[in-house]
Amino acid sequence: MRKRIFSITVFLLSFFSLLISLRLFWNLGIFVDEYGLSPDIVNGGEFWLTMDWLRLLLLLLLCIVTGFSIFSAKPNK
Repeated sequence: MRKRIFSITVFLLSFFSLLISLRLFWNLGIFVDEYGLSPDIVNGGEFWLTMDWLRLLLLLLLCIVTGFSIFSAKPNK
């Protein structure tokens, strides 16, 4: 039971982190569009833009893995 509660907590934290990161990335896109800039310039270079995408990917994978662990955990008898 404790493992399931831990998995749910990790899932909720990662899900909210993913939502916040997606919203910030969306706002970056709006800013870039309105001011005629590039995401590279706003993020500080190609490397940091790649790290921004990688953060979104890793948060998505964390949500998927913890979501599966919640439903695949066998209850203790």
